[in-house]
Amino acid sequence: MLFPNLGQYSLTVSNNILEIYATGAWDVGMATMLNDEMAPIARQFEQRNWAAIVDCRRWVMSTPECQGIVREGIFDNIRNGLKRAAYVVDTNHIKHAQLERTHPQMKSDDPILKAYKREYFTNYLDAIKWLRDEGYQP
Repeated sequence: MLFPNLGQYSLTVSNNILEIYATGAWDVGMATMLNDEMAPIARQFEQRNWAAIVDCRRWVMSTPECQGIVREGIFDNIRNGLKRAAYVVDTNHIKHAQLERTHPQMKSDDPILKAYKREYFTNYLDAIKWLRDEGYQP
């Protein structure tokens, strides 16, 4: 059986939105690299409210160990002003369930999480529209 190439990602900031484009299959090393690269970007927002759009349509999924690492990275981003996250994902229910396991509210009741909202979309333009409606501009 052939496995897809290890994952890749790109990070792009546009105004108060961080775009994350994820592809391939992810392991612990990939998740750690993403968190390490995202941390200084999150700090650049200087505690101002910001949003993320995460395009997962070409992401293949990850090992279970990645979920906790990604969840902690998201929690750190929330501490640095992340308020909205729009996930663009295909209709794969397994992929959607795995993304839900990265939600910080699954493992914490920290009050800072009350200001964070995550939504899922199958269409990129719908995700952008939601972020605009929430006050974020790409």
